Amino acid sequence: MRFKYKYSFAFLLLLFMPLLAWPPPASAAVVKIVTTTTDLASLATTIGGDKVAVQSLVPNGFNADLYSPRPSDLFKIHQAQLFIMVGLGLEDWARDLVSEANNANLVKAQVSTGIALLDVPQGHVDYSFGDIHPYGNPHFQLDPEAGRQMAKNVFNALAYVDPSDKDYFAQNLAAFESQLTDAEKKWTAEMAPFAGVKFIPYHESWDYFARAFNLQIPESIESKPGFPPSPARVEEIIRTCRADGVRLIVTEPYYDVSVAQLISQQAGIPYLNLYIDVGGTPEQKDYISTVDYVVTQFVKALGNHGK
Repeated sequence: MRFKYKYSFAFLLLLFMPLLAWPPPASAAVVKIVTTTTDLASLATTIGGDKVAVQSLVPNGFNADLYSPRPSDLFKIHQAQLFIMVGLGLEDWARDLVSEANNANLVKAQVSTGIALLDVPQGHVDYSFGDIHPYGNPHFQLDPEAGRQMAKNVFNALAYVDPSDKDYFAQNLAAFESQLTDAEKKWTAEMAPFAGVKFIPYHESWDYFARAFNLQIPESIESKPGFPPSPARVEEIIRTCRADGVRLIVTEPYYDVSVAQLISQQAGIPYLNLYIDVGGTPEQKDYISTVDYVVTQFVKALGNHGK
């Protein structure tokens, strides 16, 4: 369905423009950036520094898959010079939004380029498979190596839009990569005792995290992506937990947490209810602290259960 409004774009522009001021710029030459998610906003701010003004469309702690654009989003994009998205069909709603925003000079970039993708469907794909992403799993942000590539893609987009500040962006990218390398060493050491551990997530949001830290996911609670599990499916997952030695159930707050709690209670294993995006909790201030928060929660849950 096209992203349409009852009134003309010009009328909405007059109506909403006074409410849509960008953050105060450090200088008149800043690049105005709109991102879909808070993760991307964090990376754009980190790489762009005081040369950018950044706004994200999807609020903290909200599922980008399920986001419904607001009229104000049109004007954010209308005023922007750069629009950054995850890609791989995660933000299908953004296509019509960008088209309706009437910004012929907007540069569009996606951060999935160069990432070793998982769950790429083979052969024919249709909606009978569930809410499947036809180009691969877009939930790669919890893999530090994917985070490194995301930052490089943000840098490339910024250097294209503002080539005069390319060296400045490159310095910020190098500083981020150094910090990420140090953090990744810490996370790898903390997760090493749990190599091979099995856990079951609600949605296919954790495949890249599992790959990064050598964990196993026998299956997800959803039988098909985007479809709530039936009672029979819940019973099947409980049996899998008992038979396969699953150690942990994981969900995000925007899914049915009660289902994860039930499986946890019946299988006698802990569950985690975690935000996986920047800003989900006060501890998740930026990309690195967000991954650090998730790793810390895993280590606590698996370590306590193993005692």
